[in-house]
Amino acid sequence: MILVIGGRSKIGSALVADLLDRGEQVRVLVRAAEADSSGGLGGSEGLGGSVGSGGAVAETVVGDLADEGSLVAAMDGVEKVFLLSSPHPDAVRWHRNAIDAARRSEVGLLVRSSILGADRGSPADFINAHTECDRYLEKSGLPFVIVRPNLFLQNIPESTIPSIGADGAFYGDAGEARISMVDTGDVAAVAAVVLTEPGHAGAGYDVTGPEALSYADVAAQLAESLGRPVSYVDVPDDAVRQALLGAGLTAWFADALIGLYQDYRRSGRDGYAAQVTGTIADLTGRPPRSLADLLAGTAPL
Repeated sequence: MILVIGGRSKIGSALVADLLDRGEQVRVLVRAAEADSSGGLGGSEGLGGSVGSGGAVAETVVGDLADEGSLVAAMDGVEKVFLLSSPHPDAVRWHRNAIDAARRSEVGLLVRSSILGADRGSPADFINAHTECDRYLEKSGLPFVIVRPNLFLQNIPESTIPSIGADGAFYGDAGEARISMVDTGDVAAVAAVVLTEPGHAGAGYDVTGPEALSYADVAAQLAESLGRPVSYVDVPDDAVRQALLGAGLTAWFADALIGLYQDYRRSGRDGYAAQVTGTIADLTGRPPRSLADLLAGTAPL
């Protein structure tokens, strides 16, 4: 049995479907409110579409990362755990709870979704929190794998495209940094491999897309895809912060996002954020999805 924590996320839902297709028994942790909103446990509606191609459905269990006892109960009979959570001020405590619960439950492998750059340390809150969690896992005595994906390609259609104004411009604070953005489905595919195939315990995998793109590069690809002029305009952090707050983000989340992009700017055109790894091809046997693939709605052969 594999427990997926974070099964409602894009990575988590794709992972659950992949694991079911591989014939694995899957359990998904959901909060009580999520279980109530789905009309009960066990149905596919509560899993954000996480159903195998053969119609298999994951089991669900109520629990909360803030409650270690509920995690221990959720891990009853579980051999492996995938751990992912949304960014949150309490994320480090939550992940420590899950790691402690896995240790108490004598789980055979814990795979944690981290972030590219967490192995080097950073003043950015997003990255530093992952560094703390990764170090805690490494010292826990549990067999583990750490998966470190770069920024998600899905941010482009979900956030960037809707922000393009009538003049064709979108705004950000990435400077000239190049980022090897990665598709969430590819991250899930890597996680499925390390959860189901032997020989990965103790590994840390940097997971990137096939190319490093600046936001000027993104604008050029969007212009070609959308068939109209698109340009990227770099603006100060304060302007971005006001825009994020105006969009309803909390002050913590807005500042954390700005800190992340400050780190990307420090990385520059050829730093850590621009690295392109062969992890996806090496582990899954297929090339990573590119921005062009995503915009065209296709996957590479």
